Amino acid sequence: MILKAKKLSEMTVEELNNELNSLYEALFDAKMALHSRKLENISSLKEMKKSIARIKTILKQKEATANA
Repeated sequence: MILKAKKLSEMTVEELNNELNSLYEALFDAKMALHSRKLENISSLKEMKKSIARIKTILKQKEATANA
């Protein structure tokens, strides 16, 4: 589920928003699994958070170029 910045920059804003929503849902599910002691790969939380940050950064960049 690791998303690279190059791949993300090629996506449209709508695709990025869809991916962001799905990552938020996956992060929520992973946190629930963590607290119920069912999550085996704790590092997946960190990777999801990084992917969310990458998507938000790309969205801000696209917004800035659209307004410029």
